[in-house]
Amino acid sequence: MIRNDEYMKKILFYIHSLNKGGAERVLLTLAEKLNTDSNIEVVVMTDTVDDLEYELPDGLKRINLKDRMKKNNALSRISAIRACVKEERPNRFVAFMLSSAIRAVIATLLSGYKVIAAVRSNPYDDYSSGINRVILLFTMTFAERIVCQTEYQVEFFPESMQKKCVVISNPIFKEFVLKAQELSGTREENTGKKRIVATGRLYDYKNHKLLIEAFSGIAKEYQDIDVVIYGEGPYRKELEDTISELKLSDRVFLPGDSEHVAEDIADAFIYVLPSDTEGLPNALMEAMALGLPVISTDCPCGGPKSLIKDGENGLLTPVGDVSAMRESLKRLITDDVLRMSISEKAKDILISNDADHITDQWKKTLSI
Repeated sequence: MIRNDEYMKKILFYIHSLNKGGAERVLLTLAEKLNTDSNIEVVVMTDTVDDLEYELPDGLKRINLKDRMKKNNALSRISAIRACVKEERPNRFVAFMLSSAIRAVIATLLSGYKVIAAVRSNPYDDYSSGINRVILLFTMTFAERIVCQTEYQVEFFPESMQKKCVVISNPIFKEFVLKAQELSGTREENTGKKRIVATGRLYDYKNHKLLIEAFSGIAKEYQDIDVVIYGEGPYRKELEDTISELKLSDRVFLPGDSEHVAEDIADAFIYVLPSDTEGLPNALMEAMALGLPVISTDCPCGGPKSLIKDGENGLLTPVGDVSAMRESLKRLITDDVLRMSISEKAKDILISNDADHITDQWKKTLSI
């Protein structure tokens, strides 16, 4: 690619690592898209390099702060961030996740550089009160912009600070766009054993137990349906115990992480996101892109509600409500017309959250 140095704009992205999570994947998707512009250079800076990471797209420079830290402590990390920013001299400095944004702002105070903070989760989880909230709100007064995924994240911040907030949704990732194109037309449901699927790390806040308990009340009634939950994590043992206690070992399965999620869930009967809290859940967006009929908890910080219009392109249920989740499952299982209608309307997310469209919104926000 030929770049014009006279008009070159450099963007420095900062995040803790490139571990396989939603925020990391959004950052890399955005960085790759921006880097295709001949007048934009993208650099990705992380605190560390881990074993299980996304592959860095071709053409992107990466800085590992751990290699530049004299000591393994917060002060040394902030000093390394400051040195890297001075060395790279970016036109825009974007920090993904509020913890990274706090460090970035502290590192660049009085340097002439401003940070654009990208909120990627529910800020109420870690910053609702106490010293964490004080530190966050103090540092964010020095941020140039705050990029939120939903209007509900914006409402977390004081009214005086909301004027610097902008809402930009997440892009649909490439593999799901390609799979959706392959499935063009009306999605064909599996005519064999039907599967209710969920995806995501096996953490307590993902609350896959809710789905298992809801399914237990209808499992005998619908013998042709199983539940498959893709993902891995520390909550596995508790989920296995719940499955055993409910005598569902032959109906509910935990196959672990999937290397090809789009392929594995494409013919699912129903997709469920049972979380207690989320930012803007990529997993839900991906299921909708594939045309899966979706059910999600209406969890804070408003991500599912910003994606789903209840009864039209999906169903919303209260957080932690087993009975409501069970009734929503029965509703989609028994109402073929509703299920197929939701399936078709869900695919509109391929247009609203097209990666080029989302990248253009970021370009406007970054003023490049």
